[in-house]
Formats: sequence, C-alpha cells, structure tokens
Amino acid sequence: MSKKIRVGVVGAAGKMGREVCKVVSTAPDMELAIAVDRNEGLSVSEWAPGCEGLVTVAKLGETIEAAHPVDVIVDFTHPKFAASNALVAIRRGAAAVIGTSGLSPQDLAALRSESEETGKAVLYMPNFAIGAVLMMKFAAEAARHFPECEIVEMHHDKKADAPSGTAIRTAEMIAQSRTRKPNKPATGIVKFEGARGGSVADTPVHSVRLPGLVAHQMVLFGGQGEVLTIRHDSLSRESFMPGVLLAIRKAPLMHGLTVGLEHLLD
Repeated sequence: MSKKIRVGVVGAAGKMGREVCKVVSTAPDMELAIAVDRNEGLSVSEWAPGCEGLVTVAKLGETIEAAHPVDVIVDFTHPKFAASNALVAIRRGAAAVIGTSGLSPQDLAALRSESEETGKAVLYMPNFAIGAVLMMKFAAEAARHFPECEIVEMHHDKKADAPSGTAIRTAEMIAQSRTRKPNKPATGIVKFEGARGGSVADTPVHSVRLPGLVAHQMVLFGGQGEVLTIRHDSLSRESFMPGVLLAIRKAPLMHGLTVGLEHLLD
C-alpha cells in the first residue's frame, strides 16, 4: 500500500478547517497529522471521525517538527496570517496549500521566492470549487468576444476581504483573454461613492456581503443586443472539498508557486 499523505490543517476549528479535517480524516490515502488553531486543546474527533487523541495546538512550526514528517499544510485562517503560515510550513519541509484569499502581491512574491529556494510547493487557490474554476475559464473564453463585462460576487457577512480572491482572479483571466480594451461606460454622474464598484484589470467588481450567502459569483458580458451571464453558486462548504483533496494530492509532486486550481485540472 502506498504511503499516506500526512496533512496538517491550520485554522482547524474554523468552519472551513473543520470540513477539511473531516474529508482528510476519511480519505483513504491521507492521514490528519496535526491540527493548528488559536483555540488550543480542542478534541478534533468532535468534528473529524477517527481522530481520537488529536487536539488543536497553537504553534505551527514546533508542531510540524514534533510530528515529522508532515507532507502538506492546508491553511484556512486570515489574510494577515496565511502567507507567514505558508512560509513556516515550507521552511520545515511541508508543501503549503492556501485556501485563505486576500494575499497581497508582496505576499505572493515572497512565497514564490521561498518556494523556489526550498523546493517545496505553495498552492494559492482563490477558489476550490470545481464549478467556480470552470466559471472562470468560461469567462476568460467569453472575454475574447465580449470585452465589456462586470463581476458581481456575493459572500457571507463574515468574509474578511473584498473583493474576493475569485473575483480578482476572474478579472485577471478576463484581462489576459481580451482582444481589445473594453469601452468605458458613459456614467458622467456618480451620486454615491462606490456605486460603480471597484475596478480590477479594467473590470468593475461589485462585492455583496450578507448573512445567508456562502460563495456566489456572476460575470455579466454585454454585446450589441445581447447579454451573457455566467454564474456559479456554492451552496455549502462541501462544494470546496473535492478541490481541496485534489490540491493536497498534487502539492507534494509540485514545485514553486501555483495560483489557481485551473492549473491542476489540465
């Protein structure tokens, strides 16, 4: 039998972290080795079957060293901490899979440099839902024919960053695919600041934050006499788990920084 992938989850007691612990603990080719969370001493078996005796700890670096080997660290924490957590992981021999969005270009540059130096992969995934990745790819294809478009992204009211990483990544992919610059709308009078949203790579992006939402995005393209809408809805956090498992399985075999789950689907 092949060696199991030993996985650590950072933010293990959070909503996404609990889901990741659960699917990792039940995957036949994986083992949940460590669970890191600012809330120490919680029994992981309360939300992840088969993890009796595993409790949450606060210090990532020391825990990786104590549990050696740890093959992959999965981070679902906060944009303030995700990049530094990934650096700690790869410096101690574990690949890093980052599901926390909102990392800055400076964060990504540091991760790219360190991952090349250590030889350990960093996978930064703005969205783990397979359908969301396909939505972004379809939007990039549509942008070749419809340069004028806007993005509306909708998330729960506890989301820390805006716009979402998915919206930013979608706008970047659209910009790369356009055959010409979009014409700017003739909106001469904006009565309230922000009414037209923000702009990412020449695409207006509107962020909605409401209780009851999970993760949703529409990309609206306008052409002469027609409108094309590409939409994806994640109705539960379970929608992200197939992508998380795919990233964990790929990470030990990769090198450098990879941005976007689409690169793992090809």
